[in-house]
Amino acid sequence: MKSSYEYYVTPEDYEVAAKHGVSRKLLEHRIRNLGWDKDFAMTESPRKASEWSKVKEIALKNNIGRTTFKGRRKRGWSLIDSITKPPLSREETLKRANECNRVLTDEQIQKAKENGLRYSTVYDRIKKLKWNIEEALTTPALSTKERMRRLKENSCWIRL
Repeated sequence: MKSSYEYYVTPEDYEVAAKHGVSRKLLEHRIRNLGWDKDFAMTESPRKASEWSKVKEIALKNNIGRTTFKGRRKRGWSLIDSITKPPLSREETLKRANECNRVLTDEQIQKAKENGLRYSTVYDRIKKLKWNIEEALTTPALSTKERMRRLKENSCWIRL
């Protein structure tokens, strides 16, 4: 445990800290509140202001939050673009995501409907079951009767 004298900051300590760019307020905070060693608190230069603190006002005027700004900078956007280009609306974001993640073209969806297949059935065949697209579009769905027959054949409870 530190003695009370270790929290006392002399005028000489303030001078040493000022030479290293540490203000009086920061020095006192480091020693008294954070419990730093006096020598380290005086000589450790303060952190540089983050990029966000410099452009915060402009970005917030353009409805760009801190996380959006940081994400844009991480992805390699220029400083000007990252604080001035407005963020996409929710609808626009979803529209772009749907275009990128699209599995079937409109013609293929129409072909599936003509064959009596739902979009979800074809999607699952392609993504989960790893069928090729043509096979997924042309193979008819099983009837309820056929599904139940196959289920019964493969059930472990039948063998008991």
